[in-house]
Amino acid sequence: MRLWSRVRSWMRVVARRSRLEREMDAELRFHIEAFAEDLVRAGVPREEAQRRARIEFGGIERVKEEGREARGLGWFDTLRQDFRYGLRTLYRSPGFAAVAALTLALGVGANTAIFSVVYGVLLEPLPYNDAARLILLNETTPKVGVVSVSYPNFLDWRAESSQFSQMAAVHGAGFNLAGVSQPETINGQAVSPNFLSLLGIRPFLGRDFDASEEKTGAAPVVMLSYSLWQAHLGGDPSAVGRTIMLDGRGYTIIGVLPATFRWPDKVDVLEPIGVWATQGSEATERGGRGDMVVLGRLRPQATPAQARSEMEGIAARLAEEYPATNDQFGVAFKPIRDAFVSDMRPAILTLFGAVMFVLLIACANVANLLLVRGASRTREIALRIALGASRGRIVRQMLTESFLLGLLGGVIGVFLSLAGIRGMRGLISTDMLSGATIQLNGVVLLFTAAIVALATFIFGLAPAARSTKPDVQAQLKEGSAGTGAGARQNRVRGAFVVAELALSLILLAGAGLMMKSLRLLLSVSPGFQPDRVLTMEMDLRTAQYDKDPAIRNFWQQVLSRVSALPGVASAAVGTVVPLTDSHSRADITIEGMSLPKPGSFPHPDIHVVSASYISTLSIPLLSGRAFTEADRETAPRVGLINDRLAREFFPKGGAVGKRFMFGHPSSTTAATWVEIVGIVGDTKLYGLANPSRLEVYVPYAQAPQDHMNLLVKSAVDPAAMTTAIRRAVGAIDKDQPIFAVATMKELLSNSVSTRTFMLILLGLFSGVALVLATIGIYGVMSYAVAQRTRDIGIRIALGASRRDVFRDVLGLGLRLTGIGLAFGLVGALVLTRALSSLLYGVHSTDAVTFTAVSLLLIAVALLASYVPAQRATRVDPIVALRYE
Repeated sequence: MRLWSRVRSWMRVVARRSRLEREMDAELRFHIEAFAEDLVRAGVPREEAQRRARIEFGGIERVKEEGREARGLGWFDTLRQDFRYGLRTLYRSPGFAAVAALTLALGVGANTAIFSVVYGVLLEPLPYNDAARLILLNETTPKVGVVSVSYPNFLDWRAESSQFSQMAAVHGAGFNLAGVSQPETINGQAVSPNFLSLLGIRPFLGRDFDASEEKTGAAPVVMLSYSLWQAHLGGDPSAVGRTIMLDGRGYTIIGVLPATFRWPDKVDVLEPIGVWATQGSEATERGGRGDMVVLGRLRPQATPAQARSEMEGIAARLAEEYPATNDQFGVAFKPIRDAFVSDMRPAILTLFGAVMFVLLIACANVANLLLVRGASRTREIALRIALGASRGRIVRQMLTESFLLGLLGGVIGVFLSLAGIRGMRGLISTDMLSGATIQLNGVVLLFTAAIVALATFIFGLAPAARSTKPDVQAQLKEGSAGTGAGARQNRVRGAFVVAELALSLILLAGAGLMMKSLRLLLSVSPGFQPDRVLTMEMDLRTAQYDKDPAIRNFWQQVLSRVSALPGVASAAVGTVVPLTDSHSRADITIEGMSLPKPGSFPHPDIHVVSASYISTLSIPLLSGRAFTEADRETAPRVGLINDRLAREFFPKGGAVGKRFMFGHPSSTTAATWVEIVGIVGDTKLYGLANPSRLEVYVPYAQAPQDHMNLLVKSAVDPAAMTTAIRRAVGAIDKDQPIFAVATMKELLSNSVSTRTFMLILLGLFSGVALVLATIGIYGVMSYAVAQRTRDIGIRIALGASRRDVFRDVLGLGLRLTGIGLAFGLVGALVLTRALSSLLYGVHSTDAVTFTAVSLLLIAVALLASYVPAQRATRVDPIVALRYE
């Protein structure tokens, strides 16, 4: 009997479920047929009307699935049903799916591309052991700021410091590589033997330097970079132990660096500091500060503050002990990560914030699309709730649709980011990256997945929640009225548009500030004429140029041969080229002036140049004369100074004819005085945005230099002269490499490359934001007009003029725009301060820029609202009221 009772109970449940399904089917069919008939009466073909009706109510199958869930399907089955129904729904609305996915893809693609830069430059772990405890140390002076470290000072630092477990000296070194098909200059570093072990790096091949190779007179040995080993030795493991010719001298290869090795400067070879110390006097002269930095590793218990305090104490003691060379010298600290980031951090973080705004605007646009779509599904959702479907169930199903949209947009966005990454590689110079790689790796893809999930939640939750609001009767009432959604949903859509406009204004303001800044920067005179001037470097490193006469003879031959080439207007050599940041500085003592303390002497940039240097670059001669061929090694010492030095130290004029000497007066050596024979204009050595410094020029015949820049002014395209110049130099010395070939126009462009990079990307992002905001305004206004078709028809029927209707619709768009502008201006006033370090000649709250972008947004809003407003004026009241 008990079994029979259970069977009868089960049969009754089955019968009730079948009856419920039949009732649900009948109810849905009634609503679908009624809605289809309404569309047919409105002029829609019957087949199209039935298709729209099925989409409007989601189909009978969906309600059946919800009924089956109520009978106890598992979570996996219901999730599978949600995905299947979501795919079917998107397939039925291809236009909506394409617009929403592409909108989201723009935001995801931009974020992925920029995050690849953020990760590669700012976040990717450096290939060093415990890199957070690595500190780069320099010396500082009150007059100049950060300067290189004296090698004897480094030795004292290392001996006296207790907060650093290790210290290593790193000095820049260049080499001419011979014995290859084309001679070339390679970059290297002379390092303390513990340099690699301090970093926690082991050679890929061979051995590390040993302690004995720190001493002066060490045998010439070298470690090659992985890339140089591959390029010139074919990756042959037997290369260790061979000899390589650098600067005409044989070096024994003892090892190969790992492929992952990075240093802020390009490194092709490493040599021990003992080999470098053998070749010059900087290793013994405490006042000699060439190109040395010190790398230190903090002890496990030490803090940067403690180490800084200790090093300042050591510097103070050295200043007391060696006042002639160390007075007022301090110590500068820099975490090693900052050395790699350089000046790129503000620009990268600003762009990352900008693309996050683009993503938010895209999310707001997609949310608006989903709200409109949800409003069109009001009857379907209301009926489901009335038939017993839980709101949580419907929200989950709608979020599943949002997830599918997000997934589609994310996949498209990843492909868009690949194009963006390729484009940014062309915009960002290798020097700006300091060895970092920009690529689509696992971390970047994980970030993309995270922002897709977050974006899905942002743009999917609000529409899902609004579509399942508790007041089912009111929702059905609004839907039956043909309005699709009530005033509350209109307010939500309006809020999204306001947010889009505010974010767009912030981006446009940033792009406008960068555009104005770059325009002002490019209007700055560099102090010379860059047109049709080619520059290249040469470094005479071999033993044949170890005497001044040989050096003078080489440069004289170069100038003679190059000047005779067809198309060459003039040729010159000089140790420094403007806009390259390269410099050579020295203290000077001006005759008759009171002697300052060490560290406070005038410390100008020193240019050793040929007589034609000033005319080749068209640097203006303000007073006196320029150099001539008569200013030879046997002639009295002469020099030129720039206008800033003349104004600062000869404010009353009369600088021409005065004298100065390099260095400080000494009681043991006679002073070598240099007569000032002319004053020239200031040049921009460190970029257009940086002020001109003190400059001194001397003839190269009186101060021969082995490292010089050849400058060629031509009557034709200067880049076309490169091959002929290489032949002319090769005829003098076939093993002499020429490197760093560039036109002065290119150097001028490179000097503003960071700002140009910022402007291009900010302009692109703000343009995308403006387009998305325009689409958002247009969509909201169009839907508002469609919603109010009946109300507009009633107003027109009661006598309202079409101008009044046009003005009311346009006024709604302008009200939304006004609110968006108000919020956007407040946000822009706060957030554009992040651009301050990248701006030149313009304040981050520039009123003209803010006014211009505000007017642009108003114009765009008027344009986006105009078409819906015009459509509203064409509403036929008879058609609008016929079926109401």
